[in-house]
Amino acid sequence: MRVTEIQTFGILVNNLQRARARSLELQQRVSTGRQVQEPSDDPSTFNHILHDKTSVAAIEQRLRNISFGQTRLDLSDRILMGVADSLARIQELAVQFRSDTNGPAERVIGSAEVRQLFAHMQQSANTDLNGQPIFTGTSTHGRATGLSLTVPVTLTDGVNDTLVAEVDGVQSGTIDLTSGAETLTGQELASRIQSRINADATLVGAGKTVTVTFESDRLMIASDAHGPFSQVAIVGGTGRSGLGLAGGSATTGEAPFALTAMVSSASGNTGGALAGQGRVVDLNVTTLDDYMIRFTSATSYDVLDVTVPVKTVRNPSNVGDVGVMDAGIVAAQQLTLHDYQIQFTSPTQYSVLDVTAGSTVSAGNTFVSGGPIEFDGIRVILANGDQGGPQAGDTFDISMAPRAVSVDQPYASGQPITFEGLGVTLTDDTGTPAAGDMFSIVTGMQYQGDDGVHAIEVGPDQTVPTNLPGNQIFASETLDMFASVKQLVRSLRTNDRTGMTEALGGLNGSISHLGTKQGEIGALSNRMTVSSEQLDSAKSFYIKMLSETEDIDLAKAISDLTLQQYAIEAASRTLTQVFENSLLNYLR
Repeated sequence: MRVTEIQTFGILVNNLQRARARSLELQQRVSTGRQVQEPSDDPSTFNHILHDKTSVAAIEQRLRNISFGQTRLDLSDRILMGVADSLARIQELAVQFRSDTNGPAERVIGSAEVRQLFAHMQQSANTDLNGQPIFTGTSTHGRATGLSLTVPVTLTDGVNDTLVAEVDGVQSGTIDLTSGAETLTGQELASRIQSRINADATLVGAGKTVTVTFESDRLMIASDAHGPFSQVAIVGGTGRSGLGLAGGSATTGEAPFALTAMVSSASGNTGGALAGQGRVVDLNVTTLDDYMIRFTSATSYDVLDVTVPVKTVRNPSNVGDVGVMDAGIVAAQQLTLHDYQIQFTSPTQYSVLDVTAGSTVSAGNTFVSGGPIEFDGIRVILANGDQGGPQAGDTFDISMAPRAVSVDQPYASGQPITFEGLGVTLTDDTGTPAAGDMFSIVTGMQYQGDDGVHAIEVGPDQTVPTNLPGNQIFASETLDMFASVKQLVRSLRTNDRTGMTEALGGLNGSISHLGTKQGEIGALSNRMTVSSEQLDSAKSFYIKMLSETEDIDLAKAISDLTLQQYAIEAASRTLTQVFENSLLNYLR
């Protein structure tokens, strides 16, 4: 077989090109430290490398999740430690001022500190991280909360079956709840109201919907919108009174825990005015006190602060040895502001008389020394002395002296009434208010969030919560932390030792409950720490695997590169010599 010079020259050129390509490949491996650059280098190894890199990326994302989750939990723990400190101080004040070494004036001073601690607790409960409240669940919703309602409720067409709702600033048309006569349970009533409100043409056109629930003994209508512009109010309809929605409170979804103003009309009202939902209009000037709007005529009213002592006076002519142990307010919404008298009809029985109305509240009651005597929102405790108990004819006079917030104010139907950070709107319904009609405004705290849980992924199909909803932390089935603190404020301001004792019991339970929830948060944090350590170990394993499959043997690669450079140099010299001795060189 004849080998021409051109064939020889082509073979040498091809060998030189392959050597240079191999040298470039080795240079890339040395510069990057990786022996597999693309799938064609080693398809099987490249697949393993891709899988390991994907695993490392997933682990790193989960580690970032855990870092964020631990930040939330650490912040929650620090906040709750501050709340625990506030509760401990409130508990200390309750013990201190419950003692008889302190009088009414000192207790009022102590209530001011408790009020500030209440505000600190509320601020803590509303703490957010990057704009997301840490105790809210997953969202906050404004709502209209109704008054206590006895169920089942009978709705009758044309009598008490309509409502007018305002959702996120959009007012509905007249909402018809039935076309006949129906008796509904609480849950059935909530479902009916929800479906009819959400079917209203005006609200549908504006994209507004609500969720209605029956909680404990009242209706709760929440906007499905989230945040500060989320709000609901019932502003009209024939069914307002029968459904507990002539009054109650309205809040926005601005914060998880919102101060409320629960409005209700006195049972003895004879006028035709109805109340809307009460609101807190300025949180900075609210006092936690409870109030009463009392009409002096159809066109004027007074606003009275009823968080005041209940004065109970023993008649000097009493012959029995029973004295006043304590007196206070148990239900501000039931107050009448009348004067009363407890009259003993025998050593073991008594009657309660409404002196202002000239009527008997109750008669034939059995007297128990040290036991509570409760009527019209008031509690009085009488106790036997060393010389015996009461005698027939003994009497005790009970009265209150509310603080006048404002007097002789002109009334106009639908005109907002605001005072000391609170607001309510009264409107004529079947008529105007009558002299003596009263509307109570009782302050409190309401959770605006939900039961949602923020969870992070820490492994395949494995998640860990990063929060506990606020209603689980600041309350339980039997305890309400904010209600206990408010009760203490009221009891201190009204010089009610029994109320202080009850509040102290609630505080003790709240401190124990809070400790349990802090333990749960600590357990979640510990789980994240363990998960983080496991993920770090897994990450190290995959990085080691990547190193073994992807990284080059640098010494060998440099040696191969050096040999390849020698090969290129040798091939170049051989090519030069062949060219010099070839016919092509002579023909040139």
